[in-house]
Amino acid sequence: MTTHASPSLSERYQQATNYTPASLQGHPALDFSRQPAPFKTWHQARRILLPRDGEAGDEGVLNAAGLGRLLHHTYGVTLVREAPGMSMHYRASPSAGGLYPTEVYVAVRGLPQIPDGIFAYDAREHALVVCWEGDFGADIARHAFEHPAVAAASVVLIGTGLYERSAWRYGDRAYRRVLLDTGHVFGNAVVASDALDAVLVPVSSFRDEGIEELLLLDPAREGVLVLGAVLTREAAAELAASTPLRSETAHAAPAPEPGSWIDAVHGAGRMDAPLPAADPEARETLPAGLTPPVALARPTRSRTPASTLEAIRSRRSTRVYAPQRVPLGDLATVLSAAYPAAESAEPRARLAEDVLDTWVVTTGVEDLADGVHHYDPAEHTLTATRHGNAREALHRCCLWQELGRDCAFVVIHSIELPAAIAQYGERIYRAAHLDAGLLGQRLNLGALAVGLGASGIGGFFDEHLNALLGLSPRHAIVYVTTIGVPA
Repeated sequence: MTTHASPSLSERYQQATNYTPASLQGHPALDFSRQPAPFKTWHQARRILLPRDGEAGDEGVLNAAGLGRLLHHTYGVTLVREAPGMSMHYRASPSAGGLYPTEVYVAVRGLPQIPDGIFAYDAREHALVVCWEGDFGADIARHAFEHPAVAAASVVLIGTGLYERSAWRYGDRAYRRVLLDTGHVFGNAVVASDALDAVLVPVSSFRDEGIEELLLLDPAREGVLVLGAVLTREAAAELAASTPLRSETAHAAPAPEPGSWIDAVHGAGRMDAPLPAADPEARETLPAGLTPPVALARPTRSRTPASTLEAIRSRRSTRVYAPQRVPLGDLATVLSAAYPAAESAEPRARLAEDVLDTWVVTTGVEDLADGVHHYDPAEHTLTATRHGNAREALHRCCLWQELGRDCAFVVIHSIELPAAIAQYGERIYRAAHLDAGLLGQRLNLGALAVGLGASGIGGFFDEHLNALLGLSPRHAIVYVTTIGVPA
């Protein structure tokens, strides 16, 4: 096993932003007079209004109407509620604290009814704001290290994070939240593209500075996080599978002062030139199974495109669960929605597939013992690693939120950081959190398909969850998704 004199910057960031009961005691009160606006203000006069039709059409996604549908179901405004002195705009994807730190830009070339160019998506007006006119496809492909999906795409979505929106509430830990939220957005994009007869390929390896310059971003405030190449099914079928590229590793970088971690950890994962992935470091053995794996059934019918898009538009995070048991088949269906079978026609778009582990803690699933289970997506099996009801432990781990106590099961994503960073560099921290958010949104939509509710939790006592899962400190908890019967 490779050893290092000091941990990487991402490992130190994870440790510095872990929640403990003591660290939450000194959390400052929120100053709502200083809360950043959830939307950018675009002063450009030129914009292209997109159709607001929410239904799937036969003409596909690669035109103005189809692109409008895709963007609406990716990050559009799906509900407006009026409150005293303000309007609350709810988006198609969930966001921690309703802060919506993600911005979506769109690069277009060769699309009917839309000129070639780079646009910002204005969700309130459901419009494309013109940033630059012209064909920038070759530039984006070059900055994406000639990724074949980006090079072939007529549409590329660009997801950025405006850190201050989340940092206002979550401080240095906000970078985790921004990544998860952006993963939610691109989880929607993957599912919506499929419903609109296209394929979205998420890409996490690219030259940061090049994309920032195209968008004229201030990298201290807004970072480029992920690309999404939109392709026809035929074009996507011809592409070979790709893996993440390796970035440098910042073992010797000095730890920043509190309040400066976001810029430091994002900067550590920046890429200028790609490096081939290193040989995988030997990884810790996961907790041994107590019983043989339980094979889960795959659903026999998938949702229709119209019902998928309706689920995206109607989805809301569950606030209260009724502590009721759910059928084992429902759990299997929810996991299938996030992890389709290899032979399935559904997209299996991932960003960190070989480093992210999935755990399922069951507290109310029929025909399955309560306890901790490791999930194998390839085999679609659950292996029990710990028996016993964990309701009270989950309640405590999830900062005493009743969502953790009353749900029927919890899906937890973790990563063994030292081994993953040795293989892929600091960039994998970013990719793993984006991947967990993408999977979390697919779990949300899978829960809706069987009449259940879901709510992601990005605030938890990290070390308590490690102890519950039986993991050493080498493993970082990335995300928690609670699923159960809405009250």
